Amino acid sequence: MAVRVKVGPYYRLAALILRPLLFAITKRDWRGFENIPQRGGVIVAVNHISHADPLVFAHYLFDNGRPGRFLAKSGLFSVPIVGRIIRGAGQIPVFRESDGAHAAYIAAVEAVNNGELLGVYPEATLTRDPHHWPMTGKTGVARIALETGVPLIPVAQWGADSWREGARREIRHSQVRSSAHW
Repeated sequence: MAVRVKVGPYYRLAALILRPLLFAITKRDWRGFENIPQRGGVIVAVNHISHADPLVFAHYLFDNGRPGRFLAKSGLFSVPIVGRIIRGAGQIPVFRESDGAHAAYIAAVEAVNNGELLGVYPEATLTRDPHHWPMTGKTGVARIALETGVPLIPVAQWGADSWREGARREIRHSQVRSSAHW
């Protein structure tokens, strides 16, 4: 579905490059977008089962007209080309277990207070559970929600786990579900 979204040039560049690729290698079964507010600040907390998750989930949000900003580990921002694109697209680096870690929290609160959608992987890493169940989450997502008072929407995705280490590099069936209720 073609939608008009207000995003910067780096976000548009990433979408221009990645959307055709994702359409070619994924089958989508996206449901529940009606549970995500279309305006105002909101936090979506999503499970993390593969390295493809941010791409698939960003595709879901973009194609539904609500592109988001994500908290992402700082190491990604130093990868040539990729780092420049994600920084230019407004993604938020997280400097884990360092003096700079609080900067991500401040940037996330500011983004949400400015009416943006913030994507957070509460586990802060890929799940290590062999059946892809979420691990214990970090407290940051709850702290951001409590400070800002915006809705916190849980989202489940699966299918991208076929991109995990040692698996075939094809997403046979990407599914994203959002729910307004726990």
